[in-house]
Amino acid sequence: MGEALEPGDGNSEQLRGMLQAVGTPDELRQLLETPGVDDAVIAQFAQAVGVDNLLDRVFGLMGTRFVPERAGKDGGAARWNIDTPDGVRTYHLVIAGGRADGGRGAPDKTKVTLGMSLQNLLRLCAGRLNGVTGVMTGKIKISGDMMFGAKMQGWFDYS
Repeated sequence: MGEALEPGDGNSEQLRGMLQAVGTPDELRQLLETPGVDDAVIAQFAQAVGVDNLLDRVFGLMGTRFVPERAGKDGGAARWNIDTPDGVRTYHLVIAGGRADGGRGAPDKTKVTLGMSLQNLLRLCAGRLNGVTGVMTGKIKISGDMMFGAKMQGWFDYS
């Protein structure tokens, strides 16, 4: 992933396969920690595989890492505004009934809104960016129920 990537340069299928092979935060960490991978390379990768494909994969996997016992009866909907090389994309994560379901678009009723770059979203999901630290350093913007937003990170398995 550390080499220059161009959409449609023949590597797109290989890169999409690489994206589909990522199923855990540990696998994502391994990609992000590959020598030479920085914000620019992550942006190139996102454009080569398709920003929407990448975000669909990330938000689709969130539910598989949710640990309902950690959330207890707490729940609600989070809106995620992700700054990508192709513009801002809005996604949601709804936590209810012992499940976490993510997908495209804003939720019907938002409890918390999180805004961040695509790169920082990937770092957050890989367990390399702490949510509270991200807010304190300006890497994550948060509005709405900040307590819910702070607790939410602890409800997922990052192994």
